Amino acid sequence: MPARGRFTEMRNQSLRLVLLSGLLAVVTIALYWPAQSFDFVNYDDDVFVKDNRHIRDGLSGDGLVWAFTTFHGGNWHPLTWLSHMADVEVYGLDAGGHHRTNALIHTVGALLLFLVLAGMTNSISLSVLVAALFAIHPLHVESVAWIAERKDVLSGFFWILTMGAYAWYARHPTVRRYLLVVLSFIMGLLSKPMVVTLPFVLILLDFWPLQRTLGARTAFDGWTFYETVSRRVWARLVLEKMPLFLLSAGFSLLTFVAQKEVGAVWSIDKMPIDVRLANALVSYVEYLRKTVWPVDLAVLYPHAGMPDAWKIAVSAVFLGSVSVLTVRKMRAMPFLLVGWLWYLGTLVPVIGIVQVGSQSMADRYTYIPLVGLFIILAWGAERMVFRCPGAKRPAVILSLFILSGLLVSARSQIGTWKNSVTLFEQCLAATPLNPLAHHKLGEFYMDRNDCGRAVPHFLKAIEMKDNFPCAYHGLGVCASRQTPSSGAFYFFRQALLFDPQLARTLVSRGILLIRLGRYAEAEQDFRRLLQIDPSHEAAHVNLGLIFTESGKLADAEAHLIEALRVNPRSAEALNNLGLIRFGQDRREEAVECFQRALALSPREKVFEANLRHALAHGGR
Repeated sequence: MPARGRFTEMRNQSLRLVLLSGLLAVVTIALYWPAQSFDFVNYDDDVFVKDNRHIRDGLSGDGLVWAFTTFHGGNWHPLTWLSHMADVEVYGLDAGGHHRTNALIHTVGALLLFLVLAGMTNSISLSVLVAALFAIHPLHVESVAWIAERKDVLSGFFWILTMGAYAWYARHPTVRRYLLVVLSFIMGLLSKPMVVTLPFVLILLDFWPLQRTLGARTAFDGWTFYETVSRRVWARLVLEKMPLFLLSAGFSLLTFVAQKEVGAVWSIDKMPIDVRLANALVSYVEYLRKTVWPVDLAVLYPHAGMPDAWKIAVSAVFLGSVSVLTVRKMRAMPFLLVGWLWYLGTLVPVIGIVQVGSQSMADRYTYIPLVGLFIILAWGAERMVFRCPGAKRPAVILSLFILSGLLVSARSQIGTWKNSVTLFEQCLAATPLNPLAHHKLGEFYMDRNDCGRAVPHFLKAIEMKDNFPCAYHGLGVCASRQTPSSGAFYFFRQALLFDPQLARTLVSRGILLIRLGRYAEAEQDFRRLLQIDPSHEAAHVNLGLIFTESGKLADAEAHLIEALRVNPRSAEALNNLGLIRFGQDRREEAVECFQRALALSPREKVFEANLRHALAHGGR
C-alpha cells in the first residue's frame, strides 16, 4: 500500500477510536448518572465508609498507616481504603459523590478495555463490542452502584491497565516495560486480591491474541514438531511470569489470613467439601445463564446447601462438553479456549471452594470473568458472519438490539440501589427465602425508630433461620424502646447464645442496663466486650459513664481518655470528659472538651448547654 494510503487508513482508524471511545463514555456515564442521587445502603457501605471513622477522617498520616495495617471487614486492600478517604476529602459523606467516583472509574476501565483489546487484536469493531458489554451488562451493576464495591471497579481498572502494559512489553520485551507490568499488577492487588489470577490470563493472552507461543505458525508442518517447540516456548513464558505468580501466592495467603481473622472463612465441618464442589459446578452454569438472561438479580443469593443431583449432573456435563470443544477448536478458533479459560480461571478464587460468607454466588464476582465470555461472543459472531457474508448487516442490527436490551435492564437494576429499602425489597422479590434481606430491612426501619415495621422483618428472618443472632439483637433493641423494656433481655440472651462475641448485643444490653440503673451488670457486659476487643470505643465510653455515676472519677477519666485515643473524634467521650473535669473544678479543660464535642456534633443541644454552663461558671 502506498504511503499516502497507509496514512489515510491510520487517520481513519484513529478517528474511529476517538468517536467510539466518546460514544462508549457518554453511554456509560448516562447509564449510571441516576446513582448520584442514591444513598448509602446498610450492607457494607456503613462498615466500609459511612460509619468507618478512619475513612470519615479523610486522608491523613494515621489513615495511611491504618489502610496498610488493617484487616477491617476481612479485607486487605489499602489502595481501596485510600480511594474512599480521598472521596471523603472531596465529597465528605455525600453518597452521591462516592457513587460518582465508582461510575467514573468503571467508565475509564471500559474505555481502557476497548483501547487495549483494539491494540492487541487490530479489531476496533469487535473490541468496542466487548467493552460495551463490559460497560453496560446488568451483572456489573452491583460492582458499580454499590459504594462498598469500590474494590471491584478499582482493581478492574488496574487489571486492564496491566493487560495494556503487558501487550506493550510483549511487542519489545525490556526490563523497564516489565517493571511497569509488575507495578500495575501490584496496584491491582492492593485494590482487591481477586487480581491474583491475572498472571494466568496473561499466559492465555500469549496464546491469543498476542501469539507469543508459536512464532511463525506457518513454519510448522507436523503436530509432533509443533508440540515440541510449543513446550519450550511455554516454559519460557511461564518462567517470565514467575515474579507475578509469587506476588499472587503472597497476596492469596494474606487474604486468607485476613478473612480467617474475622471469622469469614467457613470450616469444612460447617460446609463439607462435596457441597462446595457441587455448588461451584452449578454456580459456573448459573453465571452463564444470568449473563445471557440477566433477570432476578439480587445482592445476596443465600447458600441452600447441596444442590439437586440433576443440576450437578447437567452442570458437569455442560462444562465438560464446552471445555472439550474449546480444546478441539484451539487452533482454528483460539479465542474460544482463551475466553473460556479466562471465565473459568478468574472465578476460581470466589467460586466457593474456599467458602467465605453465606452466599452461594454473587453478581460482583463476574466483573472481570465476563470479559472472557464477551470475547467469545464478539469473535464468535465475527466467525459466523465471515462464513455468511450476507449476515453482516443483520449481525450489526442484532448486536445493537442486544445492547439496547441490556441498557434497559441495567438501568432498571441500577434503580434498585437507590436505598436499602429498594435494594432489599428487590432482593426478596428475586430470592424470597432470604433471611439476611429481611434482617437488613428490619435494621433500616429500626435505625429510623420505626420498630412497628422493623419487628415483622426480624421475626421473618428468625422464621427462616432460627439461629440468626443479629435478628434477635434487632428484636432486643426494639423491645428496649418499649415500656417496660425488660422483655429485651430475652432477645439479647438469644443473640449471645448463638454468637457469644456479638459486640453490638453487648453494647445494646449494657446501655439498657445503664438506663435501668443496673450499673454492676452493665459494667460486666462492657468489660466482657473489652476482652473481645480491647480498643472498643463504645465499651470505654460507657465504662466512663458507669464510673462517673458511681463516683470513680479517676477510672472514668482513664476510660474516656482511652476512648479518645481509639477515636479522637468521639464527641460523646469529649462531652463526658468535660463533665468530669468540670466537676473537678478544671473549668478551662472542661470548656475545651465541650467546644471540641460541639464542633464535632454542632446540632447536639446537650453539648451546647454544657458549654454554656461551663462558660457561665468561670470557664474561658
